[in-house]
Amino acid sequence: MKNARDNSVQKFSTCSLLVSLTVLFQISIGVLPGLGHILSAAGVLPISLAGIISPGTAFMGVAVSAWLTFILMPHEFPIFVLLIAPLGLILGISIHFSLKSPIAILLGTGALTIGMMLLTFGLGIPAFGPFLANEGHFTVLLFYICFSFLYSMVWSRFILKIKSRLNL
Repeated sequence: MKNARDNSVQKFSTCSLLVSLTVLFQISIGVLPGLGHILSAAGVLPISLAGIISPGTAFMGVAVSAWLTFILMPHEFPIFVLLIAPLGLILGISIHFSLKSPIAILLGTGALTIGMMLLTFGLGIPAFGPFLANEGHFTVLLFYICFSFLYSMVWSRFILKIKSRLNL
């Protein structure tokens, strides 16, 4: 029979593993140019898994991951904090609380769109590099919304498949 202490140790161990994966994915851009861009997007998965297991664990994991990302690769910190972490948290916590998939996707779309707008117009870091540099704000916003919706939908479905395979 498991006691509460065993459960806490298990959550702590799982959180530590997921934080490690998240940070490795996030800093892969600096270590593996090209392939690192694909791997850094995978940082959504461990955050979501932490959110499915325990929302509190997920928030703690994001805080530690953000801190480590800031120390190891400061230029990736805003991308992690504004894009990867919010999407992972929203999708994982939505699944944890059994929200319907369309609601989770819309929440993820909103968070990702807001994050890209803050990154682009607040910090001056274009979310898609020079791709949309000559476009107006409305076109950029429309593109961000469409991209965010598709990206959230793909991640939501992928995370649900992983969740069922891991029996979470």
